[in-house]
Amino acid sequence: MSKKFLIFDSDDLKKFHKRVFFSIIVFLGFYFVAIFRIADVMVFENNVKEITNIKANIERGKIYDRNGQLLATNIDNYSLAANPLKINNKSDLSNQLSAILFLDKEVIEKKLLSQKKFVWLKRNISPKEHQKIIELGEIHLRTLLETKRIYPFQNIGAHVLGYVDIDNKGQAGIERGLDDILNKGENIFLTIDINLQNAVQEELESTIEKFSADSGVSLLIDIKNGEIISLNNFPDFNPNRINLSSMEGRFNRALQANYEMGSTFKPIIVALGIDENIINKEMMFDVSQPINSIRDYHPFVGSLSVKDIVVQSSNIGAAKIAHKIGKKKQIEFFRKMGFFEKLNIQIKEAAQPLGNKNNWGELETMTIGFGHGFAVTPLHIATAYASILNEGRRVKPTILLGTNNISSEALVKKETSEYILELLRAVVTETEYTGPRVRIEGYEIGGKTGTAELINNLGQYQKDANLTSFIGIFPISKPQYLVLTIVENPKKIKEENYNITGAAVNAPLVKNIILRMIEILKIPRLPASEILNAAIRINYHRYYVTQ
Repeated sequence: MSKKFLIFDSDDLKKFHKRVFFSIIVFLGFYFVAIFRIADVMVFENNVKEITNIKANIERGKIYDRNGQLLATNIDNYSLAANPLKINNKSDLSNQLSAILFLDKEVIEKKLLSQKKFVWLKRNISPKEHQKIIELGEIHLRTLLETKRIYPFQNIGAHVLGYVDIDNKGQAGIERGLDDILNKGENIFLTIDINLQNAVQEELESTIEKFSADSGVSLLIDIKNGEIISLNNFPDFNPNRINLSSMEGRFNRALQANYEMGSTFKPIIVALGIDENIINKEMMFDVSQPINSIRDYHPFVGSLSVKDIVVQSSNIGAAKIAHKIGKKKQIEFFRKMGFFEKLNIQIKEAAQPLGNKNNWGELETMTIGFGHGFAVTPLHIATAYASILNEGRRVKPTILLGTNNISSEALVKKETSEYILELLRAVVTETEYTGPRVRIEGYEIGGKTGTAELINNLGQYQKDANLTSFIGIFPISKPQYLVLTIVENPKKIKEENYNITGAAVNAPLVKNIILRMIEILKIPRLPASEILNAAIRINYHRYYVTQ
């Protein structure tokens, strides 16, 4: 079989070579453009990685309440960046982006004039913004997938959870305190009950609104193990919109504010005196005359017992007890109670009390007896009460579920603890003013009111501005829950015929909180026999003691 050959003349061969050469040139051109483009993208994305952890391999851990309700989680979200060195039409592009992103043109243009290879134009853009950016078709803009932290309950529990910055770094609350754990992708469960947190917030805000108060605090703690079940502040903030929050709203009063607590301090001083055998139950103190500027809200005639000094809330009596105890013993006891240091809790912004043991004269030794001249945080006073009432054993507060915070360290004797419980029960069962405002039929409640003058920025007491408080214990026979409420600067209601005190403002608030607890936790009433015994105790006091 004969072979056939294609024969080209010299012109055809030249044309063929030209076509091949041209094809190679075109191919190499596209190849180098592609390589340059890939390199450009790699450089751009390397710059991204240097600046922030884009869609990290380990997703930040979620936060749950004690019952498994989701409190903090993550969603995928886009952010917009650019390579300014590659953009020519900066002014036109700034105009277009300004309309899409709702940002000032000057702000965008300033970023596009940067000499950097990478700049953020806007973090966490909306899906609508994302789509419009794609439609622009500007190849030197990048929409990068990131993780955004969200809080489903918004402001509820905000001071517990805290918030993160734009790069998901914890800035406050648990987000800051347990940042290392969460960054490893580990989920955490808190002691908070979000349903109770919400209920307490509603009651706190209702009271603040009713009395046109400036702010307020509430703490609900399990006395047995130190678990914080709710921690509430007002004003508050929405961690989903932290850029719209105020410093006042972000301030965690429950852990950071220092207050002179007024009469809620009296049981602590009495516990010290009883435990050290400096005073006893039978002692009587003359309260008929003021001590310099120390006087009683309602003057008393003659003498009062230790019990009545607490139950009837005599400042003169408490000052005399404190003076009898003395400065040295007070400082020793307060140090043991942790009043001179920060509490070790997972929320790192917790503050140290302002008590100054170096400026502690005879007057301060007396006024401390009724909670003046010594400032502590709400968590400090709540923890001190819990420790005294937990059979005298130290209670360590915690916000992290599963923390082994049970302590066998005794701060006061069991007998002292039982006596203080007796006094707190009497405040509710034996008083005509406080008792009716907090009693709940079928449930045993104890507590102590407090009213103190607020201090202004010059360190002066304000006669027309009070701090009111109430610490409730429930149930008082087997104490488990402590409810602390504080209201700053409540105003007198014209239509109401009573003064602004802890009994008037905070006792009803604590009652309402306990009612919500009963409903949410399904706490049963006492058996009829125990209700009868409680009634007998109340009537015995009224007939045999007050007659």
